[in-house]
Amino acid sequence: MMGEKARGHLNRVLDRLGVVRVVGVKVTKVLPDAVRLDNGELRQSDLTLWTTGVRVSPLAAEAGIQTDENGLVITDPTLRSVSHPEIHAIGDAALVRQAWGRLHGTCQSGVVTADYTATVIARQLRGKKVKPLRFGYFHQPVSLGRRDAVIQFTRADDTPRRWYLTGKAAAIYKEQVSSTPPVAAKLTRYVQLPVQLSKGGRATRRTAG
Repeated sequence: MMGEKARGHLNRVLDRLGVVRVVGVKVTKVLPDAVRLDNGELRQSDLTLWTTGVRVSPLAAEAGIQTDENGLVITDPTLRSVSHPEIHAIGDAALVRQAWGRLHGTCQSGVVTADYTATVIARQLRGKKVKPLRFGYFHQPVSLGRRDAVIQFTRADDTPRRWYLTGKAAAIYKEQVSSTPPVAAKLTRYVQLPVQLSKGGRATRRTAG
C-alpha cells in the first residue's frame, strides 16, 4: 500500500530499530519456542505475537444472513443486508463495495461506515431519502515509535500517491489521527462534525454494481 520512497523510509527505520523481517514466506506452525516457515526454516522465539488479521464472527452466517466466503455480510449501497434489509452491517463485519473496489476492515472505513449507518437509520425513521455510501481512502499512517512515522497519502482506491510524510511531522500527524475519534465523539454532542476525509471524488460517483 506504500510507494517506493515511503516504503524505503519504513525499512530504514526498522533496520535502525533492529527489526528483522522475513518477507515472502508463510508461517505453517507456531511452536512454544519457535515459528516454522513454509520454506522449512525454524525461527526461535521467546514470545510470539500473532497479528495475522481479522477473523469474522460466524454469527451472521449462522443466523442465515447472506455472507461471502469470508463470512462478511453482503450489503447493498446503503449498507443494508441484501438478504435481510432490516439489518445494517458496518466495519469489518460488512462486505462494502464501491465503484473502485472493496473496503478493507480498518479504522478508516470502520468509523465512516458506523457514522454513515447511524445517519441512514435516523433519516429512515424521519421518512427522508437515503443516499448510497461514498467512500475513498485518503492516507495510510504507520507509527514508528514516538518520534517517527510514515504517512502514505493514497488515491480513493488505496493505491499510493506520490506524496508522503516522514519523521517527527509524520509522528505528530499520526498522533492526531489516532486521538481525534474520542475527542470528536464528545464534540458531536454540541456540533455536527464530519468523520470522513474523502468521499472518493470521481472514483465513487458511480454506484458499485
